[in-house]
Amino acid sequence: MSWQTRQRHFRLARGELPGLAASTAQRRLLREMRILCRRLPALLTQPLPAALQALEEVPIAGALPDEAGTRRLADLAALLERRSPLGICLRRSLVRYRYLRALEVPVVIRFGAQLRGSAEERNIGGHAWLELGERP
Repeated sequence: MSWQTRQRHFRLARGELPGLAASTAQRRLLREMRILCRRLPALLTQPLPAALQALEEVPIAGALPDEAGTRRLADLAALLERRSPLGICLRRSLVRYRYLRALEVPVVIRFGAQLRGSAEERNIGGHAWLELGERP
Protein backbone atom coordinates (compact mmCIF):
# COMPACT_ATOMS: atom_id res chain seq x y z
CA MET A 1 0.00 0.00 0.00
CA SER A 2 1.37 3.38 -0.95
CA TRP A 3 2.21 6.13 1.49
CA GLN A 4 -0.47 8.36 -0.06
CA THR A 5 -3.12 5.67 0.42
CA ARG A 6 -2.12 5.24 4.06
CA GLN A 7 -2.36 9.00 4.56
CA ARG A 8 -5.82 9.08 2.97
CA HIS A 9 -6.97 6.24 5.25
CA PHE A 10 -5.56 8.00 8.30
CA ARG A 11 -7.35 11.25 7.39
CA LEU A 12 -10.63 9.36 6.95
CA ALA A 13 -10.34 7.74 10.39
CA ARG A 14 -9.26 10.98 12.06
CA GLY A 15 -12.10 12.90 10.43
CA GLU A 16 -14.74 10.45 11.68
CA LEU A 17 -13.53 10.24 15.30
CA PRO A 18 -15.31 13.35 16.63
CA GLY A 19 -18.67 12.21 15.24
CA LEU A 20 -18.18 8.70 16.58
CA ALA A 21 -17.18 10.00 20.00
CA ALA A 22 -20.29 12.17 20.20
CA SER A 23 -22.89 9.83 18.70
CA THR A 24 -23.99 6.46 20.03
CA ALA A 25 -26.05 6.01 16.85
CA GLN A 26 -22.98 6.46 14.62
CA ARG A 27 -20.93 4.01 16.73
CA ARG A 28 -23.76 1.49 16.49
CA LEU A 29 -23.99 1.97 12.72
CA LEU A 30 -20.22 1.57 12.30
CA ARG A 31 -20.36 -1.65 14.36
CA GLU A 32 -23.22 -2.90 12.15
CA MET A 33 -21.25 -2.11 9.00
CA ARG A 34 -18.17 -3.90 10.34
CA ILE A 35 -20.27 -6.98 11.07
CA LEU A 36 -21.53 -6.87 7.49
CA CYS A 37 -17.90 -6.66 6.26
CA ARG A 38 -17.14 -9.86 8.20
CA ARG A 39 -20.19 -11.60 6.70
CA LEU A 40 -19.32 -10.73 3.09
CA PRO A 41 -17.02 -13.71 2.34
CA ALA A 42 -19.78 -16.18 3.30
CA LEU A 43 -22.40 -14.16 1.45
CA LEU A 44 -20.27 -14.21 -1.71
CA THR A 45 -20.18 -18.01 -1.85
CA GLN A 46 -23.55 -17.71 -3.64
CA PRO A 47 -23.96 -16.77 -7.28
CA LEU A 48 -23.60 -12.99 -7.61
CA PRO A 49 -27.31 -12.18 -8.23
CA ALA A 50 -28.30 -14.16 -5.11
CA ALA A 51 -25.50 -12.55 -3.08
CA LEU A 52 -26.61 -9.04 -4.08
CA GLN A 53 -30.23 -9.91 -3.28
CA ALA A 54 -29.18 -11.24 0.15
CA LEU A 55 -27.09 -8.10 0.67
CA GLU A 56 -30.10 -5.87 0.02
CA GLU A 57 -32.08 -7.87 2.58
CA VAL A 58 -29.55 -7.31 5.40
CA PRO A 59 -31.49 -5.42 8.07
CA ILE A 60 -30.42 -1.93 9.11
CA ALA A 61 -30.89 -1.20 12.80
CA GLY A 62 -31.37 2.55 12.90
CA ALA A 63 -31.58 5.79 11.00
CA LEU A 64 -28.81 6.51 8.53
CA PRO A 65 -26.93 9.78 8.25
CA ASP A 66 -26.97 11.68 4.96
CA GLU A 67 -25.39 10.20 1.84
CA ALA A 68 -21.90 11.61 2.50
CA GLY A 69 -21.90 10.52 6.16
CA THR A 70 -23.10 7.03 5.25
CA ARG A 71 -20.39 6.76 2.59
CA ARG A 72 -17.65 7.83 5.05
CA LEU A 73 -18.80 5.34 7.71
CA ALA A 74 -18.93 2.54 5.12
CA ASP A 75 -15.40 3.45 4.01
CA LEU A 76 -14.18 3.41 7.61
CA ALA A 77 -15.85 0.05 8.29
CA ALA A 78 -14.18 -1.48 5.22
CA LEU A 79 -10.84 0.02 6.22
CA LEU A 80 -11.01 -1.34 9.78
CA GLU A 81 -11.73 -4.91 8.66
CA ARG A 82 -8.13 -5.45 7.52
CA ARG A 83 -8.15 -9.23 8.11
CA SER A 84 -10.85 -9.86 5.53
CA PRO A 85 -9.87 -12.11 2.62
CA LEU A 86 -11.66 -9.62 0.35
CA GLY A 87 -9.92 -6.59 -1.05
CA ILE A 88 -10.79 -3.19 0.39
CA CYS A 89 -12.43 -2.00 -2.84
CA LEU A 90 -14.85 -4.95 -2.77
CA ARG A 91 -15.64 -4.55 0.93
CA ARG A 92 -16.11 -0.80 0.55
CA SER A 93 -18.26 -1.13 -2.58
CA LEU A 94 -20.57 -3.77 -1.14
CA VAL A 95 -21.09 -1.98 2.18
CA ARG A 96 -21.62 1.35 0.44
CA TYR A 97 -24.03 -0.37 -1.96
CA ARG A 98 -26.15 -1.79 0.87
CA TYR A 99 -26.43 1.39 2.88
CA LEU A 100 -26.69 3.88 0.02
CA ARG A 101 -29.45 1.80 -1.57
CA ALA A 102 -31.26 1.95 1.80
CA LEU A 103 -31.12 5.74 1.43
CA GLU A 104 -32.64 5.26 -2.04
CA VAL A 105 -29.50 6.46 -3.79
CA PRO A 106 -29.65 4.64 -7.17
CA VAL A 107 -26.05 3.39 -7.19
CA VAL A 108 -24.95 0.48 -9.37
CA ILE A 109 -22.09 -1.81 -8.45
CA ARG A 110 -19.47 -2.60 -11.10
CA PHE A 111 -16.77 -5.26 -11.19
CA GLY A 112 -13.73 -5.45 -13.40
CA ALA A 113 -11.01 -8.06 -13.84
CA GLN A 114 -7.70 -8.11 -15.69
CA LEU A 115 -5.06 -10.75 -16.36
CA ARG A 116 -1.73 -9.70 -14.89
CA GLY A 117 1.77 -11.05 -14.87
CA SER A 118 3.89 -12.92 -17.34
CA ALA A 119 2.70 -15.84 -19.44
CA GLU A 120 4.22 -18.25 -16.88
CA GLU A 121 2.74 -16.56 -13.82
CA ARG A 122 -0.69 -15.31 -14.83
CA ASN A 123 -3.05 -14.12 -12.14
CA ILE A 124 -6.23 -12.11 -12.12
CA GLY A 125 -6.51 -8.69 -10.56
CA GLY A 126 -9.90 -7.24 -9.89
CA HIS A 127 -11.58 -4.03 -8.83
CA ALA A 128 -15.06 -3.05 -7.62
CA TRP A 129 -16.67 0.37 -7.56
CA LEU A 130 -20.03 2.09 -7.49
CA GLU A 131 -21.50 4.35 -10.13
CA LEU A 132 -24.20 6.96 -9.74
CA GLY A 133 -25.56 7.76 -13.14
CA GLU A 134 -22.47 7.03 -15.19
CA ARG A 135 -20.10 8.66 -12.72
CA PRO A 136 -17.85 6.50 -10.49
